[in-house]
Amino acid sequence: MKIYIDILIITNAILTMAYLQTFSRLTHRNVPNGRLFLSSLCGGLFSLILIFDSYTFFSAVVITLIKGAGIILSLIIGCKFSSLTDFIRGLFSYTAIRLAYSAVILLYWQLSSSKRIYAKNYTTYFDISLFKLIIAVITAYILLTVYERINRRRLDKSVNYRAIYKNGEYELRLPAVADSGNRLYDSFTGTPVVIFCCSEMYYHYNLQDYGNNPACGFRLIPYNTVSGDGLVAVTPKGTVTISDDEGNAKDVNCYVGVINAESGKSRAIFNPVLLK
Repeated sequence: MKIYIDILIITNAILTMAYLQTFSRLTHRNVPNGRLFLSSLCGGLFSLILIFDSYTFFSAVVITLIKGAGIILSLIIGCKFSSLTDFIRGLFSYTAIRLAYSAVILLYWQLSSSKRIYAKNYTTYFDISLFKLIIAVITAYILLTVYERINRRRLDKSVNYRAIYKNGEYELRLPAVADSGNRLYDSFTGTPVVIFCCSEMYYHYNLQDYGNNPACGFRLIPYNTVSGDGLVAVTPKGTVTISDDEGNAKDVNCYVGVINAESGKSRAIFNPVLLK
């Protein structure tokens, strides 16, 4: 089999993108498009270790270390982590996702006896033309877009949700709205934010004087949903539970954003992906 460098890099860049997107969906972490592109490019470039020989123990160890460094670097480029512990948990999940994908590819390779797949040095090469690769990427993008729209419609059905916020002795219960337009993430940790539009909560934390006396544990970040945009004070304090009218309830991993409900209608706004 002839190995073409451009195909090798592009296919592994696409695989890295798939790994990160899966990691993002499963862990509810934000992977910005710019970081996704750079991380995918990093994964594609590290695939060049396929061309090296690993006949000796020393060379095998070096290749293993290089591959491990590539995995770690692609994850660091793609996502932000709040602490070393958070990074270690993320790395474990990311590595497990990569192993699962690799197992499926290798299983197909063995069962089908395909001559268009070649694996070496923890790297997979797909022997297809660049034109077919582009068509495959476009097709996959279209299918994912259709799936996303169908999934949003399914999740956005007229289901009555409620959000319960608890922080010490303070507890608040509000109607909740599943809004796929809420793509707000904390800029430091990449954690999704549930926005509480509630005057009671807003004044409880004295957020009306944030400019003169910043509330402890809060910081301002810009937000944008189908309901409006502006600045929202966010905090990692407290817990949020989302329940529906069928008795289902889930504690969601999120930050809490608080804005004043100027219309007088209090509600919580969350992205339905948090319920997956």
